[in-house]
Amino acid sequence: MLFEAEAKEILVGACDVFMYQFEGDKLPEDSVIETAEHSVGHCSGGFTVDYKPTKYDVTNHHGSIVKSSITKEEISAKTGIMSWDLEKVSLLSTGECTIDKEKKVRKLLFTGEGKALKTVLIRAVHVKDNGKKLRFTMIGQGGSGFAIAFENKEVTVDAELSAIKKVEGFLASFEEELTDEEAAALAPAA
Repeated sequence: MLFEAEAKEILVGACDVFMYQFEGDKLPEDSVIETAEHSVGHCSGGFTVDYKPTKYDVTNHHGSIVKSSITKEEISAKTGIMSWDLEKVSLLSTGECTIDKEKKVRKLLFTGEGKALKTVLIRAVHVKDNGKKLRFTMIGQGGSGFAIAFENKEVTVDAELSAIKKVEGFLASFEEELTDEEAAALAPAA
């Protein structure tokens, strides 16, 4: 007998990425985050979220696992930023971006003096086939560095940000908008 599974949605496509320095103590509304000013522009190579829990197993005297729990959660986001913007690149490091209008120069300076990393709010928005949005939001820091390759193709800033607990009760989230039909089909809350 062939098992017939309920049809599940398959996501295909890229997302828009927004990123800016975050100094608040609560998450802002979508309209504050998803602006042209916070957009990183074009990306290459997609957007990846990695979730890595640390599991602890309790074993009895027979060596059998009798209980497991998660003792640590690590979340990181990786993206390749293709639109060149030194101010966005500065968010990924301790580098300071300065502009000298007189000399007509923008500079990202690394001093090697061990400064604090910037705290960044990063948001990825994927628009599903039905027009509803799937949002990933994380507050993180770019302590893993970044790579820039000048080759015979578009220059991309490949970066990884690691989540930090800056807002009480929040490390990262996925939020999915639902159609009226999807919402109606959900089981009532207990």
